[in-house]
Amino acid sequence: MKKALFIVLLGTFLFTGCAAYVAPTVPPMGLAFENVKAPLDVNVNKTKMSEKQGEASSLCVLWLFAFGDCSIAKAARNGNIKTINHADYQYTNILGFFQQFQVIVYGE
Repeated sequence: MKKALFIVLLGTFLFTGCAAYVAPTVPPMGLAFENVKAPLDVNVNKTKMSEKQGEASSLCVLWLFAFGDCSIAKAARNGNIKTINHADYQYTNILGFFQQFQVIVYGE
């Protein structure tokens, strides 16, 4: 009985990362592979789309090492954007061994 309880608790702990999205939209999630793009903002009333964009990303390797700056400010600086009109994100996950979170901003 204790072994079964341990396995359930361990499984719950390991898979809670899948429920950690805090974005306004949550696209479908894959267990083995995931590569999704979704908006970071949903208030797009009268939002002007722009060709100019900037990107910033962070990485996680082997669930052990995470690094990078995926802030909106960094993405705006990388794209030389002064006014942000819209922001998206892209998330890639390969068996949890490699994960990348990228913020894409559009503006002028």
